[in-house]
Amino acid sequence: MTLTFTEARIQMDSGVWLCLKVNEPAPARTFILDKQNRIYDCEIKEHREKRSLDANAYCWVLLDKLADAIRSTKEEIYLQKVREIGIFRDFILEAAAVKTFRTVWERQGTGWPTEIVDYSRSGDRQVVRAYYGSSQYNTKQMSRLIDSIVQDCKDLGIETLPPEKLAAMKEEWGRA
Repeated sequence: MTLTFTEARIQMDSGVWLCLKVNEPAPARTFILDKQNRIYDCEIKEHREKRSLDANAYCWVLLDKLADAIRSTKEEIYLQKVREIGIFRDFILEAAAVKTFRTVWERQGTGWPTEIVDYSRSGDRQVVRAYYGSSQYNTKQMSRLIDSIVQDCKDLGIETLPPEKLAAMKEEWGRA
């Protein structure tokens, strides 16, 4: 269950309570009514809007047009863009584990490439850079991806949405 909130307080009586004023009262109420006598986990992180499906669809339409124009594939261009946007994590791994790690990471989808970016002096450890695919991007990151693809299209004379429609799509990403 995911709940959003903007207000919180702490209460100290017979323990320490974290009280949240949630934006979705119905699921919170259901949780309290159905809660069992068990231990639960709770993760709190800053809320970020997810990209809209329209943004994703538009991304692939433009990638297809770019691929036709430069005689490439949309997947190759997408991988290049994912690396340019640069949402990644570096992992220091034992050399023997690198191949398995890369295989498992890259199975998550087209936009999940890896690359070896460094080695230890002895060669027994390697630094693997693992990129996150755009399915994990927040609105700001997806906006950067679309802007980069749109700019490439404009550079090649490929028609894109007018600026006002792009702006409207970006506003939608914030509400999606």
